[in-house]
Amino acid sequence: MTDVDKLSVALFRLPRPLLALKGRIHTFLSSRLNNMFDQVDDTFFDLADRADNNRQQTMYFDAMRLIRMERKNIEHNFFGVLTQSFQQLGQYQDPELPSQEPEGLEVVENEQLEEIIALDAMVFRVSELCKPELDALNTRLSSMVPALVTLKNNPVGPEVICESFNEAVAHLELKLPVKLVLFKLFDRQVMVSLKDFLVEGNKRLSDMGVLPDLEQLRKARVESRQQEKPPAPPPEQASAAGAAHSSPPPASGEAAGRPSPDSRAPDSLRQAGAGQAKKRRQDDGQRYGQFLSQLKNLLHWGPSGASGSDAGMHQRIEGDELVSMVGNLQQDWSNAVSAKADDSEGLLQLIDGHLERQGEARLDGTERGLVDLLDRLFVRVNHQTIACAQLAAELRKLELPILQLALKDSTFFDREKHPARRLLNEIAEASIGYTEKVDVDGDPVARAISGVAAELSGQSPGDHAALTQLLLNFIDLVEKERRRVAVLEQRLMEEATATEKVNHAHQAVVRVLMERVKGKTLPRFVVSFAEDAWCKVLFLNHLRSGQDSEEWHGSIRVLDRLLELVAQGQADAGVVAPVLTTIRESLENVSYDAYDMGRLLGAMEQYFRGELSSEESLRQGVSASPLQSVLVDALRTNIPGNPAALGEDSDGSVDEQYLRRADSLTRGAWVEMTDDGADKRRCKLAGVVLPSGKFIFVNRQGAKVSEKHRNRVAMDLQTEKLRPLEKTQLFDRALEGVVGEMCQSRSVH
Repeated sequence: MTDVDKLSVALFRLPRPLLALKGRIHTFLSSRLNNMFDQVDDTFFDLADRADNNRQQTMYFDAMRLIRMERKNIEHNFFGVLTQSFQQLGQYQDPELPSQEPEGLEVVENEQLEEIIALDAMVFRVSELCKPELDALNTRLSSMVPALVTLKNNPVGPEVICESFNEAVAHLELKLPVKLVLFKLFDRQVMVSLKDFLVEGNKRLSDMGVLPDLEQLRKARVESRQQEKPPAPPPEQASAAGAAHSSPPPASGEAAGRPSPDSRAPDSLRQAGAGQAKKRRQDDGQRYGQFLSQLKNLLHWGPSGASGSDAGMHQRIEGDELVSMVGNLQQDWSNAVSAKADDSEGLLQLIDGHLERQGEARLDGTERGLVDLLDRLFVRVNHQTIACAQLAAELRKLELPILQLALKDSTFFDREKHPARRLLNEIAEASIGYTEKVDVDGDPVARAISGVAAELSGQSPGDHAALTQLLLNFIDLVEKERRRVAVLEQRLMEEATATEKVNHAHQAVVRVLMERVKGKTLPRFVVSFAEDAWCKVLFLNHLRSGQDSEEWHGSIRVLDRLLELVAQGQADAGVVAPVLTTIRESLENVSYDAYDMGRLLGAMEQYFRGELSSEESLRQGVSASPLQSVLVDALRTNIPGNPAALGEDSDGSVDEQYLRRADSLTRGAWVEMTDDGADKRRCKLAGVVLPSGKFIFVNRQGAKVSEKHRNRVAMDLQTEKLRPLEKTQLFDRALEGVVGEMCQSRSVH
């Protein structure tokens, strides 16, 4: 909203009838909320009394006390949101344009989803029960304010009231079972009585002069819709029309003069056809919802090039007749989807072919546009999301039952929280990781996706309870599979992290030792001490305590002190003894071999006393004399790890933006990789191992398929060998894309 829009909303003054309605709804809801809060204690006390364990009992008692303490705040927040919804009616919205708000695209957790489903079921039930009253009230409110009032923004409608209550209790730390009980109480004590208020609200607005004849006009429209089919012409008119078709053309004089009565007959038919078309346009908004009505206006869906006389000859199929006919095509559609390997033919072609064989009906107007929209939508989801041909076919089979649902339920496209739309989003997200041929019968998720089409076909299109249950069952199955895979991914990441930690410690030890001895000439016992003994002390201190710990730096200081004493040659026993004592204790802590430790420490003592000759040193196998020194080029450390595995890919330059894109990949993100052989595979990011920045990718079963360092991931993003995939709200995103393409195509032509 722009600053001007915000200012206009802030300065908007509610008309007097709307102020009266606001006062009435406040009084009504205050009374109902009091009844609800009076029931809270008894309800939660009974639940606590019937609880299976102490944890549940405590949960209900705590919730009862919290709601009692927060009652005033809940009421204040509730009426604050409700008042704001009244004021927002001052915002103008172009009724010809669909909303551009990115609704429904947020990531929703499972507990949030259950809350949304509970509220949505409440809203749907009341909306269906009060549909005539809400339609009349929307029309009356729209006549008084700049905004187009719909079910979504009607401040006394079920959606706004339920959303206001949800926001009012959002600050409470309530468990999901408690919230669901609270929502049920709100439904029973508040929403059940809403119809009585809506009836009263319409009557009061009518008495105050707000469209007082609306009810009569609505009844007249219903009656005219029932009588929409024109009566058969009388026999004499039919014979006259037949004679007109068989009579010869008029003379030139007649043609130059006034038209004959017969020539006016087609005009009357065309006018009748135009009147019926206009009536259909008015009814489409109520029949198919606001979204399709607006889309029809934008894309000018109408008769497909047929003249008025042709329209009279061919009956347009619509409504319940189309739902029934489509239901009979389920088997044909399933066979067609399974047989063809591409999307060259869609449901629209199947329906057209069926109607052409019938010969007396046709698909036109909004119905034709709806089928075309679903064809494009499912094709787009399959092309952009589903990489497995078998699951793509299973998903495409859902198009026909979804068409039945959209024809029967006008809220399918209008409500982003519709259970069928959420089911499609969940199916698309669950299908994203399948890239190889999958055994549909053997994979539980693939089997569930395959069974959804059959279950939807056997349900009534408008049964929201069955749809919600189907959605919850599918989410539960997918969640079980995700938890199983998550355990495997966690084990894999723990192993990768441990390996990386070992490699990093190995690299740090070698670096410290080489910085101090490489290129120097040292006694052999010092080299043996470094690569056989002290490297283990350094390694374990780094592994246990880290690179910033005192243990790590202390062991480095001991090494530096020893090298300093070796460089000085002979030294007093009082100076050497503390260093040797520390070395002994450290080697004992790492369980170094006692015999080898004795030889090393004995050689050190003799070296600092200068007691060993070169011949004796050779006989003992110990180099304790400066005469038997060696130049150190490398060390062969006897510690675990592979420091070479830490090296990052450094070939080629990487733009900073692609490094940022690599860093933006989060755990659980799906990507599509293209190998050098042009084979594509889909992987999920299981996690990033720090501090090296190694990305671990797994398949849908949780098995590792690739590991790449940060630079390599950025380079693959830059060369498009790695492409991130969207994984949330895939059907909603596809719907936005299809509508945008259709509107753009319409503007071009």
